[in-house]
Amino acid sequence: MTVHHVFGHELRRLRTQQGVSLKALSEMTHYSKGYLSRVETGARAATPELAQRCDDVLGAGGALRARVATTRLVAEPRVNDLRLGTGPFGRPAKDPTRPAQLPMAEPDFVGRAEALRQLDALPAPHRVTVCAISGMAGTGKTALAVHWAHRARNRFPDGCLFAELSGPDGNPVPPVQVLGAFLGALLPGTPLPATLAERSALFRTLLDGRRMLVVLDGAVGAEQVRPLLPAAPGCLVLVTSRQRLTGLTAAHPLPLPPLTPGEATELAATVIGPTRTGLEPGAVRELVESCGLLPLAVRLAATQLAARPSWLVSSLTERLRQDDELLLRLGGGALAYAFRSGYQRLSRSAADAFRRIAPLDGPLLAVSAAAVVLGRSRVEAEAVLEELVDASLLDTPAPGLYRCHPLLGAFARTLAQRLECGLLGAESSYELAAPAVPVAL
Repeated sequence: MTVHHVFGHELRRLRTQQGVSLKALSEMTHYSKGYLSRVETGARAATPELAQRCDDVLGAGGALRARVATTRLVAEPRVNDLRLGTGPFGRPAKDPTRPAQLPMAEPDFVGRAEALRQLDALPAPHRVTVCAISGMAGTGKTALAVHWAHRARNRFPDGCLFAELSGPDGNPVPPVQVLGAFLGALLPGTPLPATLAERSALFRTLLDGRRMLVVLDGAVGAEQVRPLLPAAPGCLVLVTSRQRLTGLTAAHPLPLPPLTPGEATELAATVIGPTRTGLEPGAVRELVESCGLLPLAVRLAATQLAARPSWLVSSLTERLRQDDELLLRLGGGALAYAFRSGYQRLSRSAADAFRRIAPLDGPLLAVSAAAVVLGRSRVEAEAVLEELVDASLLDTPAPGLYRCHPLLGAFARTLAQRLECGLLGAESSYELAAPAVPVAL
């Protein structure tokens, strides 16, 4: 069956399902009955204008326009079909509809052997695969997804799509806008449908029969992701999020913890240089422990040292011992900004609980102790603690037990102190003002 037969079969199915005769369809669309008959038999190709008219009169919701778009794609030369069109010097012509949108991978990516092993085991050609990489801010979720995507892109001959789902202001990017960018890459120069439902349907249609990799970075919630999922077997979707996307029931969860001590040390040595780190191995270990083994914090601290080649590593570790907010201010407050964007999405009760719970000393916190601190019942306390877990602001190593990353604890203390000093109003306590004290090294 040719691509034109596929469209004709779909048109006939929709028409008969609606109880519309070929003559009635001709009168409704103002196309001749003979032409419509030849389209339905596959003898003639449908135009986008015909598909639009039939969509409207049959109430197909964009299905026929999507089918015409697929027909155009299939009929065009493909980069992986050497029998079709060639470019200069006999090379295969580049397929303009084969996107390659992956950003550059981190050059100093280290470790993550177990996470990479799990990702390598994911692709399943008989169905769509979705993997949700979650973890607290700064754990390197994007770096992992992009690193693996570059490594595995040859498995997806039809291309790679990439979208950031959080805008520069931290607010979620609407799915209809993301789909507009994806469809623009797949159908350059083609007018796109306006609604989310139509764009989502067209996206699924275009990916039908293709093997593509889709990377969705920084998702805010499952509702934002669902319209962006293809339905075709052979496609794989990587989603990164600080939220644990439990609403994506078919997704493989991949929680990403901080680095191991060895990985964090290797990252620091890659940025600072092996000679300097080899002179002070103890100071390097203390540095990465002060960073809580968090990749973003390690990279920020190491970058400060790389920019000061005459400094000893111990010069910075001493300052970190004296000022537990220093890491939050490095790199223009990059770490504080990353923490803030997750904090701002909390409910008011969860934000209040975070400021009270996170700074507490001790490796583990029981629900009963949290209930006392928060002045709530055990059930209420557990509910708000679980909200913090879902936001990757707390971890739960066992039922009823919780712990907080030390850098998140320092961030929470900063919030609490500023609120107490009046630097944050109660009504705007979700916002963390820019650090008043500049970085002093």
